[in-house]
Amino acid sequence: MIRLGALILATLAGLFLALSVWGDGNPRADRRPAPEPVPAARDEGAAPLPTVPPPPVTPAVVQAATQTPQQVQRFPGPALRPSPEHAGEAPAPSLPSGPVLYVTGDRVNMRAGPSTGDRVVASLGRGAAVQPLGPTDAEWVNIRNADGRTGYVAGRFLSANAP
Repeated sequence: MIRLGALILATLAGLFLALSVWGDGNPRADRRPAPEPVPAARDEGAAPLPTVPPPPVTPAVVQAATQTPQQVQRFPGPALRPSPEHAGEAPAPSLPSGPVLYVTGDRVNMRAGPSTGDRVVASLGRGAAVQPLGPTDAEWVNIRNADGRTGYVAGRFLSANAP
């Protein structure tokens, strides 16, 4: 441990010595502003020299249109829908004209295919209006909900009469 400390100390001393011998001096000196000129001596009793005020500095006015590029909003993907907590604030999308069926179960899954093994596309609540896209007397009915999604619901959970 003592050897490590001595090695670090010797390295720092060598670095200091090398920089003091071969260093370029003070690099900050180049960045310092030039000293103000000292007025020349004048004869005693001579009239004072006229002082010339520096020219006024006016900042250049840059128009905002040249600084800021035009913003273009691009929203890739499907159309935006309101979040569930704001669902009552916007009018609900309407179904196209045609026959309408109503969901009779409390919470019914709309699936991608006519089987419970297919993935769930949406969940429909009691009284939700859907449009049948095929025969309505089958075990599974192909439907479209108010959001425009299509899928299959078990026929026993659909009725032509609103609950």
